Parts: sequence; structure tokens; C-alpha cells
Amino acid sequence: MLFGLLLYRGYGGGVGMRPTETASVRFDLNRAERSDLEQIPGVGPKLAQAIVDHRTEKGTFRTLDQLREVKGFGPATYDKVRPFLRVDPAPPEVPDWDPVPVLERKKPTETRSAPASRKMQPGDPPIDVNTATIERLMMLPDIGPFTAQAIVDARPIRSVNDLDRVKGIGPKKLDKLKPFVKVE
Repeated sequence: MLFGLLLYRGYGGGVGMRPTETASVRFDLNRAERSDLEQIPGVGPKLAQAIVDHRTEKGTFRTLDQLREVKGFGPATYDKVRPFLRVDPAPPEVPDWDPVPVLERKKPTETRSAPASRKMQPGDPPIDVNTATIERLMMLPDIGPFTAQAIVDARPIRSVNDLDRVKGIGPKKLDKLKPFVKVE
């Protein structure tokens, strides 16, 4: 009994984790989308929605310990998901007044390269699933880091329909992805 407890404490509950379930990808608890949270082992759709709802109702998380306030999070679940989460410091407050006079403002330049955190929108050029980076694949709707890695591992993909053999992509998700992907 004592040995088992020491083993558990020494390995932080990571005993039995598959190699693909490493804590290398950590989501910011205040910015992660529901689909990102669902990628975390131990977090299903209901728990992911509970996190998003809590964040909407109570405001941003200041610490990871506040996750225990979310309905459905007991000590075991908290310990299991903690390695996959982080809380980034809040950005500095922007003043209500504009310190730059109107005459000195410059029009922002528009670029076609999207920031890595933005999800693709209808009309965006499709992504080639055989050459895209994991970060770029994560811009696809409902694709988090684990599914993006699964797509990379399944390469080469011969047709868009072959994405249905990737773990984490079913028929509904494939239909949602088709406008945003291509295979060359």
C-alpha cells in the first residue's frame, strides 16, 4: 500500500499514460476553446462545456486551483488534467482614452497569414493536410493538438475522404473539415 502511494506521488499520477498523452501541449485555461479542452484526457464534452460556462459566468481563471470550483472537478480529475493546462498572466489593461491623436493614426496593413490561434473561416484558402504544420492544422475547426498530431502521423493522405481513418475524425467532423482542407 505504502509503495503504491509513493509510486503514485513520485510519478504524479502519470503511471500508465500512453506516450501520445504527454504534457507537452498545455492549453491556457482562459483562452482554450471547448474543442481544445475536449482533447485533454479525462475531459469530455460536458466537462469542457462546464469549464467554458464557468469562465463565462465567473470571469477568467487567475490560478489553476480555481478549476476545482467548476462543477464536475474532483481531486482525481483535477490531478489528471492539470499537466495539460496553464493560466497565462492577463495582458495589461488598455486605457479607455486613445493616446494617439486621430491625425497620426495609420491604417493597419492587412496580411493573408493568419495568427496560429485563429480558427479558419469560410472563404479562407484550404490547407494541404500533407504539408501543413501541427500549428496550422490546429487552425482547422474542431482540431486540437492531439488530432493535428494524428493527421501528421497518418500521412501521406491520398484524398480528403481518407481523413476519416484518423483518430478523432468521424463523419460529422470530416464534413465540417472538407471546405478547409485539400490534398496535393
